[in-house]
Amino acid sequence: MKSIQGLADNDKLTGEEPKAVPNKLRRWGPGGWQLWLGVVFSLFFLILALRNINYLETADALRKVKVLILCLAVGSYILSILAKAARWQLLLAVHKAPSFGRAISIYSIGQMVNAFFPAHLGEFARAYLMGEAESDSKVFVLGTVAVEKIADLLFLLISITLLLSQMILPNWLVSPARGSALVMLILVPIFVLLAWQRNLVLRLAEWAIHFVPVRWRGWLLRQVQNGLSSLDSVRNPGMLAGLIVLSFIVCFLSALTNYLVFLALGLPLSPITALLLLVVLQVGTEIPSSPGGIGVFQYLIILTLSFFAVDKNVALGYSVLLYLVIYLPIAIIGVYCLWREKITWKKLDDAAAMLKRIKKKPI
Repeated sequence: MKSIQGLADNDKLTGEEPKAVPNKLRRWGPGGWQLWLGVVFSLFFLILALRNINYLETADALRKVKVLILCLAVGSYILSILAKAARWQLLLAVHKAPSFGRAISIYSIGQMVNAFFPAHLGEFARAYLMGEAESDSKVFVLGTVAVEKIADLLFLLISITLLLSQMILPNWLVSPARGSALVMLILVPIFVLLAWQRNLVLRLAEWAIHFVPVRWRGWLLRQVQNGLSSLDSVRNPGMLAGLIVLSFIVCFLSALTNYLVFLALGLPLSPITALLLLVVLQVGTEIPSSPGGIGVFQYLIILTLSFFAVDKNVALGYSVLLYLVIYLPIAIIGVYCLWREKITWKKLDDAAAMLKRIKKKPI
């Protein structure tokens, strides 16, 4: 029996993935059942959000916006992007830390793709673009994105626990909150196994690859090794502490953005309400929606603020403001970073194709 390293180093299996993988690229854009399902959901929630709205009252609320405070909200959101990029740079440092500028650029491009294309393809765009820019394994980079998501889920559960100590959550949020807790209970043991029992996982992988065609074995083992190496950051006390601190900063700045928009619109709501809204929007991003999340975003905000007796017309105005605070910077920064990194749409095409190959890979 060949060892893991021996199979991984087989010269016939090194380099790019096996030729059996389709190499034809497909364009980003409309198409696919995910997009149309998202459009249906968005239209449904948009109808709910706009039902019984007095647009004159919404316009009147928007005319009273304090522009300076709204600018502070934009600044808070941009700082949260910088904190997320710094956290990602920290995770990538296990192999080779990219420059902070590159981490910001590619993270922002991924956020833009997530915002305006379906199926959360921005995470795959990040993995592909950073792997290309730094000549690193795309599976390793994608693994660091997974660590980010687990950290975000952990802080989501911490936020829910804090909220439960301060208020009775709405019934429509209780079930998703329980679902998130269940997911975390499943993920934590798996995460611990992968991070702290690496040799055991590699031995299991070595056994499992004997059930796949020979031409795939070396490639698959390399991907397992690359994926596991992305977890090395949580085994390093310094990196783990940095991950926790930066994740807290990300959560704080995101809630602060919501709160500053409250102040800009003159809503007498507390910081704990801003945290509740952050939790609702994080959970709500899992609902299929059209690119940009229009409809779902507005409805979730109106539903949440109705729990605090905020007039629906004013709540709609708040949803419009927060949408602009979040999505306008994403679009502007993302386009600028595409130009800064000299990334063409062809490269984004390649990132989309990588996801298609993963879905179609014969194992």
